[in-house]
Amino acid sequence: MSDDQFVPPMPCACDVSVPYDDTWPGLVEVLNNGPYTLDRAPWFDASRPESREFAGVWVMDVQGLDSVPVQRDVSEAVGSGGVASWARDTSRLVTFSALVVACSNAGARYGLNWLSCVLRQANVRGGVDMKFYKAHPSNTSAPPATQLRTAYGTVLTKSPTVVEVSGKGGSHRHRQASIFRVEWEMVFTNPYLYGESVTAAVGWDSVVEESIEWAHAPDCEDTGSCDLPTIYNAECAPPVIELEAAQIPVCGGCLPLCSIERRVWEMAGVLPSVCEETTVSIRVKNDGTDPLTVNFYWRPCGSDDQCDKTGHMTVSGLPGGMTVVADSITGRPYVDNNGTRQRQVGIITTPTGAPWRPILLDTMLCWELIAESAPGAQYTVILELRERDS
Repeated sequence: MSDDQFVPPMPCACDVSVPYDDTWPGLVEVLNNGPYTLDRAPWFDASRPESREFAGVWVMDVQGLDSVPVQRDVSEAVGSGGVASWARDTSRLVTFSALVVACSNAGARYGLNWLSCVLRQANVRGGVDMKFYKAHPSNTSAPPATQLRTAYGTVLTKSPTVVEVSGKGGSHRHRQASIFRVEWEMVFTNPYLYGESVTAAVGWDSVVEESIEWAHAPDCEDTGSCDLPTIYNAECAPPVIELEAAQIPVCGGCLPLCSIERRVWEMAGVLPSVCEETTVSIRVKNDGTDPLTVNFYWRPCGSDDQCDKTGHMTVSGLPGGMTVVADSITGRPYVDNNGTRQRQVGIITTPTGAPWRPILLDTMLCWELIAESAPGAQYTVILELRERDS
């Protein structure tokens, strides 16, 4: 064979050498995906030889995960100083820088396209969830699970863009680079980072039945003729108001008019004692056959002050055997029908009729959960607690 005769190149072995790797050794066990080989990689396609020449994506830097972004406008006053508007937590912009590593230019291009396709899956309605460790799990006595965080409502706002090329053959004439440094941007529509969930089954510390005494109007001489106002529940359809006088509804109210059952549970030793906030999602199951109506609220331990009550929530007309969940992460309640989420209307409300709002508790305080219902009501309450970084 003459010296100038063309010799076809040897098949690419995709042997990428990494001089230093600070990957957490326990990551393989956490992912539970077994030994890593290219033919088991999620991008591998036997009909595409270049997929075997793509080694993977190596994230090098992430910016925007430090703290919740805050927006607060300040308007200058006529005199000295200024006036600050209400503060609001804005969406969180996160930028990524990573290496697309391959042993051929075709493999790198294939990997870039695969990465773009995967990231575009985040553009579904409402975004996707993203899990990550907020700190490196190595060289610390803290359990790795305490460093795990989840961001909700993650959407792609800027596709991967190649900002630098290098790698095998990149410095040789007539050779193309096989390693791309790419950057892309994503936005957390929910700007908070949530820790792992802690489940607590509520076992009531005390159950007390209290009688209700109704007083008549001051100008009513005959107490027997004084009509008490009717309290409506979700199952009581108000009458159609015609031009003539409407009939008074005869169905009962949200809670009994004679007595109620008040249950108290102290949430002690459940929340972490750090200066962070905790979201509380409430799962209520009606263990009886009759529709369930119960009022919930939170208060500092031992407090009777009306102003200390917070986290008001009403479960109204929940059918027997059904489970309703007030999700404080998404802010949307739903019915859990054997693992299937179904839309609910009018079941999760508040005693005043205002829309329910997610429950957020200060972990530095001791809290009590109060439930008020008809005497003998049968229901189970399970809490899902997740710390929220600020």
